[in-house]
Amino acid sequence: MTVWRYAIVGVLLVFAWRGSALQIDWPPADTDPTIPKPQPVLLEWSVPVRAIAATMLPKDREYLSNLYDAMAFVIIRDGKRENDAIISTTSKFVAFHAGTLQLAIDKANVGRYPGLGEAIDEVFVLAVGADVRALSEADRTKLVAACNVLAWTFKIHGE
Repeated sequence: MTVWRYAIVGVLLVFAWRGSALQIDWPPADTDPTIPKPQPVLLEWSVPVRAIAATMLPKDREYLSNLYDAMAFVIIRDGKRENDAIISTTSKFVAFHAGTLQLAIDKANVGRYPGLGEAIDEVFVLAVGADVRALSEADRTKLVAACNVLAWTFKIHGE
């Protein structure tokens, strides 16, 4: 199993067993359990996602909100590894994101919301660009911000 697959397995374990008998504290004790509203400039990244999210079933929105919240947590944890981060380049992040989605979304549900995948990808492109390179600490912070923007956008806030 390649190294990036361990990261995917990690996010899926946290995501899948959140609040179950496995007793993983969620969110981690040092974080707030609510997803804070991102700054308006960051919310601009998700304008296309917001339009599609408004048409989605509430359970699908909640599912994706939890998924991107878990991804942010994994990216933060991965960045704390000393000199051996698993998600160390933009291409490894793409593989991590794609693998997570492949494992988390039933194949029958792929394409249920036309344009959603492209809109989500655009959020990450706006955050860190499309070029392949090593992730800096600033890039990692932007990827976490992008995940938080997506988690907040998918969360149903009484609208």
